[in-house]
Amino acid sequence: MSKPTLFLPGTLCDERVWLPVWRQLSIYQRRYVPLQWASSKEDMLALTSDRVLDNEKVHLVGFSMGGYMAATWATQNQTKVASLTMIGASPYGLTAEEEKRRGQLVTMLKKGSFQPDKAAYVSRFVHPSHQNTPDVAGVVREMGKDLGAATLLAHTNATTPRPAIIDKLKTCTFPVNIIAAEDDELVPFSSLQQAADEIPSSHLITVKGAGHMCLLEQPDTLAQSIQAICG
Repeated sequence: MSKPTLFLPGTLCDERVWLPVWRQLSIYQRRYVPLQWASSKEDMLALTSDRVLDNEKVHLVGFSMGGYMAATWATQNQTKVASLTMIGASPYGLTAEEEKRRGQLVTMLKKGSFQPDKAAYVSRFVHPSHQNTPDVAGVVREMGKDLGAATLLAHTNATTPRPAIIDKLKTCTFPVNIIAAEDDELVPFSSLQQAADEIPSSHLITVKGAGHMCLLEQPDTLAQSIQAICG
């Protein structure tokens, strides 16, 4: 029997990050989890639960922060999970250095210093070949401007600290798919390759010619992979 698929966006992202992939999918009951509305980790998990009916199993597909939240929900609700797909999302949690940088980001945001139009903002997420592509860099900028500093602050606070969940995933019996972009500067390919090696039920899918925003940069590849998993 076909099963619904839940899609979870990343930090400072909304439905727009999924649209190029969705246009190419033909799957049963696509459901979106609007994490842009959440102000805490508990909110994110509750929004996910709200989209799952009693006595059904779902496919979970999460990007970046959404991948971590999808994995967290999956480990807490294993009997409701048909599969888990994490895209550009690390199950290892945050290092002390990453938490320090997040603290600096929070301070900056509280001072009102957030400029998603700047090239430095986009360059962290987007592959060099797409820095001037409207359908990639342009979408990242627009989401940043529309959702704004308040959403970024809420998402940052909600997921800091971010404990490792790799050990919990190792014991899960549902399929775990890890989609990793070779040129992701935010979540290194090598770390996701290591996670795939450690999780017995996992499968690694490599995306070439893409950075962290691989959903926008290589939607064909992502759609083919998700269709094969959830279709």
